[in-house]
Amino acid sequence: MIGFVGCAFGNIVNDLKDIEIDKINNPTRPLPSGRVDKKIVSLMAILFFVIALGFSIRLGGFPFIIVLATMLLLFVYASYFKKTLWGNFVVALLTGLSFLFGGAVAKNSACFFPFLFSLCIHYTREVIKDVIDIEGDRAVGVNSLPIVFGVERACHIGALSLGILCILLPLPFIFETLNVSYIVIILIIAYPMIIYTILRLLQKPVKGELRTLSNLIKITMVVGLIAMIA
Repeated sequence: MIGFVGCAFGNIVNDLKDIEIDKINNPTRPLPSGRVDKKIVSLMAILFFVIALGFSIRLGGFPFIIVLATMLLLFVYASYFKKTLWGNFVVALLTGLSFLFGGAVAKNSACFFPFLFSLCIHYTREVIKDVIDIEGDRAVGVNSLPIVFGVERACHIGALSLGILCILLPLPFIFETLNVSYIVIILIIAYPMIIYTILRLLQKPVKGELRTLSNLIKITMVVGLIAMIA
């Protein structure tokens, strides 16, 4: 429930902030076309914000703080960070916070490992998406990583984030948080996909290949989740 209303809040705020851009790129959408009143949508966002905080406060102080921080980050992202270099990091952080929230509710400190994994892998995927969308972003004044530093350097930074992930992945096994099934799945399935993605990012992949790498990263995420619950 909290996740649902939180996502709804984030999507509404994002759409409200993108009305002017959508008037050009997506003029038929409800808000830019005028089919939906902006004031009503704003009230819906406030309602979802209150509902998320209301449900989370019943779970304890730490879960409440995580939900509050997430909601505020969603607003700040749409308002300020979306068109900046910090946008990718904020998105990656938001995805990782879901693991911290689950761990806080279950009182399981091991959630810090998937939080770090999520941060690294989502950051790289966001960088890849920015490289793919570089022409459209440049047209609307977005200061994304590939626009500011160039495509090649952006790909290298994405590869570096995956390199850090490779170093972090064995930690749950080393600290005996997860069993041998985890490390076997990671070594046999996840690592080859991650290493392949790193190598391709370091070799100036073309736009079509970037979409393939983005999908490969999504598959790697699924493999990681399976490894953690195996």
